[in-house]
Amino acid sequence: MAADERQEEQRFLAELKARSGRDLADWMALIAAQNFSDKNETIDWLRAQGFAFARASWLERIHSNGGRPIYQEAAERPPRPQPRPRAEKGAAAPAPLPPRPDPGPGEAAQLEALIAQAKGYRPLYLMLETEVKRALPGLVLRPAATHISFTAPAEFAAVTLAASEVRLGLALGEHAFDARLQRAKLKGAGEHITHMVVLTDARQVNADLVSVILAANARING
Repeated sequence: MAADERQEEQRFLAELKARSGRDLADWMALIAAQNFSDKNETIDWLRAQGFAFARASWLERIHSNGGRPIYQEAAERPPRPQPRPRAEKGAAAPAPLPPRPDPGPGEAAQLEALIAQAKGYRPLYLMLETEVKRALPGLVLRPAATHISFTAPAEFAAVTLAASEVRLGLALGEHAFDARLQRAKLKGAGEHITHMVVLTDARQVNADLVSVILAANARING
């Protein structure tokens, strides 16, 4: 999956000037000149300049990465060591899986098949995945029959994708439910996935959501 997206990023950047009239450096300078305080403001502004949501999101990610292409940097950077598992006492955590920096070819194909189910919400899922990886470099994605498992190294979150929404399940134990954090309804997810957030808009992928995701990881992996 990462190789496919690296190629897609390369094509996007190669065609950027021909399609938009400006190269990457020009767009980075224009974004910086706006002094946006939020990534969603950047995406909205880029969409107003004629970019589709997926391309606007990609440019925002590159800008947040210091103007460097995402997958170029990933290819040059050695994998980071993964933390040792340490489950919270009494937490119903699954057994940790052996750490691995990237999925094998078979798993990558399975992940891609699951992501494809999101159709128009694919960019939203990729934004979520990117934000979690930024906050948790030890994240490993593993495909299951019905969902994508987020592990570090034990599973603390699960994602199901559909053409109408992205469901993010979280292992939050006794955390209170509210309008955003609902009781988990993810087919095939384990009982330790207790809560879920239904995502339909990029604005939902914010610092508050990332903090809840990190809380779920801390509960399971310590």
